[in-house]
Amino acid sequence: MSNEIYRFTPAQEMIHFMLKYSFFHKQVIQIPASITVKRKINFDIMQKALEKEIERNDCMRLRFMKKGGMKQYFEDSVKIGKIPVMNFKSDEEQEKFFTADAQKPIKFLKGETYRIYFYNTADGRNGIYINVIHLAMDAPAVFVFFADLLAVYEALESGSDMPKPLGSYEATVKKELEYIDNKEKVQADKDFFVNYFKKDGEPIWNGVMGPEPLDKARIKKKNPDLRACGSFDPIHDKAELVKKPLTVEDSKVILDYMANNQISGECVVQLGMRLHVGKINHRHDDTHFLVLSSRRKTLNDKRCGGTMASALPWRIILPEDLTFAQAVDKLKTLQGDIMRHNNYPFITWLENEREMFGYSMVDGTSTMMFSWFPLEDDTMNGWEYEFHSYPLGRYVMPLYTYTMKDSTTGGLRFAYLHRTDSISRSDIDSLHDNTVKALVMGCSNPDITLKEILDNID
Repeated sequence: MSNEIYRFTPAQEMIHFMLKYSFFHKQVIQIPASITVKRKINFDIMQKALEKEIERNDCMRLRFMKKGGMKQYFEDSVKIGKIPVMNFKSDEEQEKFFTADAQKPIKFLKGETYRIYFYNTADGRNGIYINVIHLAMDAPAVFVFFADLLAVYEALESGSDMPKPLGSYEATVKKELEYIDNKEKVQADKDFFVNYFKKDGEPIWNGVMGPEPLDKARIKKKNPDLRACGSFDPIHDKAELVKKPLTVEDSKVILDYMANNQISGECVVQLGMRLHVGKINHRHDDTHFLVLSSRRKTLNDKRCGGTMASALPWRIILPEDLTFAQAVDKLKTLQGDIMRHNNYPFITWLENEREMFGYSMVDGTSTMMFSWFPLEDDTMNGWEYEFHSYPLGRYVMPLYTYTMKDSTTGGLRFAYLHRTDSISRSDIDSLHDNTVKALVMGCSNPDITLKEILDNID
């Protein structure tokens, strides 16, 4: 084999680490998604566009193997067969088909890194579906794939020049591995996170289930001052994906506030969720979420596939006398600080956290993971589109939430992937309802205090 062999990057190590928390269900590290477009697609041309996309997008030629640990390499070329075109007679049939595929593991150690379908919807529209191993693509990479594929299709259809080349994920892999070998940079990033957490003492576990899990752990361990509890359960991993669209009116209040104040969705939406979690956990003002950061900094990174996402530990204390605007600004400052150190491996951070606070392998204080998906109206190369994600059926964490703009309505869409054994549907409904209430109150009146918001949510 002439292709250079690489070890996994820290971002890939984090994804692969999830398999250790899922003994039986390997679909937990894949991303199933589709886009439905209004414009008519000629699927013969789209087949050629996909073949061209595989040439342009090197993460689609990524292959994995076990050789003294997990390794990867890039094929020079990959041939694909004819992509099936599905003809659905109803929305229900379409959802059932793609949900079934989403929950079927991808055999990434046997040369399969993704499955793709073209499709016709019941109302006569066309679409593209991909189910890809998370080791080869994260969510932003999926958006890059869809957008570039449509751009290549347009070029082939019209006979025009190809769009500008994509970035190189292989170059990013090399850069990521160089960072790991730079002991000074790694130590500086470690020092930042350790000092940040130590300055406010040990954080406390606050989850969407309320204080019961921590209370039980305190009784079991006979320690009334216990601040961490375990969420590891490799057996009861059944998960449900709950999707909740927000009205255009409420969405406009939130999006206008973000635009007028140049605030990211990560900061604003998180604040609403943190207020709900604090309210139901004895009004604690100390919350610790993991926030999935795409870490795409350079132009090459932003225009390439692969997985660069890393879970960053966002622990923050938000006293009730802060105004909504002040709390958002505090989150914005924290985001800026963390992003300067976001190369630090999450797996290593877990080890640091256990060492600092004496946690077992299964204990911790972070209670959910959150993502803001960077989808805009023009993300898909100017095409009108609907983006859809699908349930994996199983998951390794109690709760993963993500929020995005809905290109068809102009509103916001919230999604909650939660383990059903530990988090109920009513827990999710309460989280969503209170998050929206808090955000609408705060974004429409930024001078309102967090105390006033907490007094007015359930």
